[in-house]
Amino acid sequence: MSYLPPVPAELKRVEYAKLYFHLEISDYFSLPPSGLLQLRRELLQALRTLEGWGSADDVEQLKALLQPALPTDPLIRRQAQRPAPALVLYPDPQLHGLQQPGQRIVLPALFLGNGINGIAAFVTLLQQLGQQGLYHGHGRFRLEGVESEDSSGVRAMLWSGGKSPRVMTPPVSDLHWWLERQTLDVEQLILEIVSPLRLLQKKKPLFKAGFADLFPFVLRRVSAMISCHAGVEVVKNPQELMRWAEQVAVLENRLYWQEWRCLEGHDGSQKLGGLLGHLQLAGSALAEIIWLLQLGSLFNLGKSAGYGAGQYRLKTHC
Repeated sequence: MSYLPPVPAELKRVEYAKLYFHLEISDYFSLPPSGLLQLRRELLQALRTLEGWGSADDVEQLKALLQPALPTDPLIRRQAQRPAPALVLYPDPQLHGLQQPGQRIVLPALFLGNGINGIAAFVTLLQQLGQQGLYHGHGRFRLEGVESEDSSGVRAMLWSGGKSPRVMTPPVSDLHWWLERQTLDVEQLILEIVSPLRLLQKKKPLFKAGFADLFPFVLRRVSAMISCHAGVEVVKNPQELMRWAEQVAVLENRLYWQEWRCLEGHDGSQKLGGLLGHLQLAGSALAEIIWLLQLGSLFNLGKSAGYGAGQYRLKTHC
């Protein structure tokens, strides 16, 4: 259709870099289903190791990237009391089973706003992770290269292994330009969740959800990521956006709950799960909120969104 969905001009000031980290597996190991969605624990363990012997500058940048401090701006602080990481990982949620030496795994990642400054330090962190292993001490690997993607979607090798780079200068794009390049029918689309989406409401997981349940989380995630890491306020009137979302018709709801791992604790194990499946959406109101849904697909959604949980795609057919 000819209607151009509204896109906030402020998004021209929100920069990001899209990278692809190429890992070459060094030993045999068995990767459980959704094992790569648990990289948060492994990366933070690697960070603790670097604190003992690594560069103080690298450690400082990595903490700012993975464990950002509370924002000083009181308005932003109310929106995101505990800032999410300034990067988003997109590990393949389908990858599991026996991994063999020489096998290659590609780990896509997006660095947002001030998180771009931490890219070189993140390379060092991945090299340390390669010595420790991808999953519970297993799955050692060599970081053999880093590929970048420019604003036109063209990919090129940025770094090809060896000594950790002190500086990395990938092509940087802005979110306004990214949105302008997206092509979707804004009157009907499929929202497909491809990695477990865990949403908490009143500290309890949502085992069932519809679009009306999901959209407030999208709104908060997009708003908080951009304000915390780029210092830009893009959601001027959240109530109006919520009203548009209420007008979206749900033609089909095929979301279902799936348990995907056990969390071991002092009181025993706890099964964790998330939503998978798809929603079929329709209506002219989609045009008013499509930019938020598209940005949400960049940032993932729910618990551990920065590490690959809650990935979703927007498409026009199943």
